[in-house]
Amino acid sequence: MNKIFMAIAAIFSSGIFAYVYLKTWISVAYYNTPLALQSNDEVDYPYFYRSEETYLRVTLIFGMIFLFLWIASVFFTFKKDWSRVFFVFVLSMITVL
Repeated sequence: MNKIFMAIAAIFSSGIFAYVYLKTWISVAYYNTPLALQSNDEVDYPYFYRSEETYLRVTLIFGMIFLFLWIASVFFTFKKDWSRVFFVFVLSMITVL
């Protein structure tokens, strides 16, 4: 039973992040959805919020990383290689950090 829960956690954790990042990138890149980037001088936001091009590049990179982790977790779940499923889950949690 623990193997099933680990597989579900690995698939959903990386899948949700891949969906969100890639959906944002596609909607801005292809559907011209406006981005609301923060540009307040009082608060020091991360560097990728200062430029739309940099924000889209970072979003695409993280979307592709999470997509790769999602594909790997689904693949290893079907192969029933539980140690690699756990490893992919750990990688997705490290990527979230």
